[in-house]
Amino acid sequence: MSFPIETTDGHRLVVTTAGDLARPTVVLVHGFPDDQTVWNGVARVLSDRFHTVTFDVRGSGESDKPRAISAYRKDQLAADIGAVAAAVSPDRPVHLVGHDWGAVQAWHAAAAPATRSAIASLTSISGPCLDGVPHWLRSSLAAGPPGWRAVATMWKSPLYMGALATPVLGALLCRLGLVDAAIGLAHRLEAGVAPNISPHRARDNRAGLKIYSANLVPTLLRPHLRRVGVPVQVLAPRRDIFITPAAQRDVAHVADQWQVHDVDGGHWAPAFNPAEIADRIRAFVDAVEAATTATQAGEPREHSA
Repeated sequence: MSFPIETTDGHRLVVTTAGDLARPTVVLVHGFPDDQTVWNGVARVLSDRFHTVTFDVRGSGESDKPRAISAYRKDQLAADIGAVAAAVSPDRPVHLVGHDWGAVQAWHAAAAPATRSAIASLTSISGPCLDGVPHWLRSSLAAGPPGWRAVATMWKSPLYMGALATPVLGALLCRLGLVDAAIGLAHRLEAGVAPNISPHRARDNRAGLKIYSANLVPTLLRPHLRRVGVPVQVLAPRRDIFITPAAQRDVAHVADQWQVHDVDGGHWAPAFNPAEIADRIRAFVDAVEAATTATQAGEPREHSA
């Protein structure tokens, strides 16, 4: 079932739900340049066990595409997640899953005072806590050769992120189809084939580029790091050429309870490898729900980190 909801700043997001409303709710948040269809395979598997929710992030798919760059700042994106959670699960915290920039938004929502109480757990795929990146860079550079090598593996990030964060240049690259061509090359390098999602999504969802301009440089220059109190699972695709497993593992330390699992696939593992991603999410959500039930019943809870 699909329906619109209104955000705190008056825009419209298109939300799709499946599964039993009485079961725990899993909210899946996509990144750029995708829309909610990137989660189709994962949501199909999860909906047998959970109430699953996907939505088109502002700037993509059928949701509104605000013109102002300020409309894409992390605080507003976290508020969007909060609005979705309130609409689909008003009486029970949701289990949040984010991919790429969707993971960046999810980290921020899980830590932000206005939204963290609506979140029961976080699964992050190919998208670190952006406010934790400067600390990771400093600590890695101070660690000597192993840290230097970890930073060096991210050499591509300043190049493509810098280009996409430049408003006129990024939009032009998307409009000309060059970003879609680069993504197609990445698919072939990582997996040898293309996933069953639109090959023109960067061109179609180019309004979502503003997420780079609104957040990248401001956050890296002035990070505001908050601890994440809910249980966190990081799924690090082994062949991700954009966000390396090392960066994802180390930035996970901003969470009080965290675990990391390597998974098969490249950056778009949720589309290429939905069965394994869904299995990891299902096991994690089941464990968090069981621990919550035990705590509410007064049983001792095992600590993990």
